[in-house]
Amino acid sequence: MSNSVGSPRNPGGGEGDPFGGDDVLPIEKQRRAHQFLTQETRYHIIQAVLGHPRYLATLDELEYLVPKNRSTIREHLDRLADKQVMTKYKYRGDEAERNDPREFWGFTSYGITILDEYSYLRYVPVLRALQEHLYLTEKIERHQNAPRPDLPEDVSDALRIPEIDDETEAIIDDVLAARDRDGSRLFDAPPIEPDEAVETEDGADRPLDELF
Repeated sequence: MSNSVGSPRNPGGGEGDPFGGDDVLPIEKQRRAHQFLTQETRYHIIQAVLGHPRYLATLDELEYLVPKNRSTIREHLDRLADKQVMTKYKYRGDEAERNDPREFWGFTSYGITILDEYSYLRYVPVLRALQEHLYLTEKIERHQNAPRPDLPEDVSDALRIPEIDDETEAIIDDVLAARDRDGSRLFDAPPIEPDEAVETEDGADRPLDELF
């Protein structure tokens, strides 16, 4: 029996469309989706989960990776869930230790569809390499290795890295070298401590290519 929870598919327009109903022009839906996904905190969260070696991240892992305070991260996870891009998956198996986490954040089927539409998925190998070379505390390593629920098959298939070609390998080498050189990359090690006084501005956009 699967441990995954239900995951919404692409609403495909109409009243259930997260970015507008039938009375909203497609170009306006695209504008809304792009603005939503590139807001700074959500952008970091998306990168963190795309690069996670187990495809699902705990709130503690996201707090470790994303330079925002815990309440801000939780707020934007809720917004991602409201737009059906991400959801909370719960592990109900019996392989977890007493202190292991049981709640994880991951993409929905609809989330994978929209991220693919905006070409986010092509950066998965690079983001994965960054996390695989990341300094981890004992707690975060335990969270990363904890048993996880099953994802919908289309989600796990989309996040599975194919054989890496020479061009992608060169990009990965360049990104890792740049991080080691100037320490300005998202998944630097160790990360900064979140500033509890920092508030996230909704209008703060950043292009996807900024990381590379």
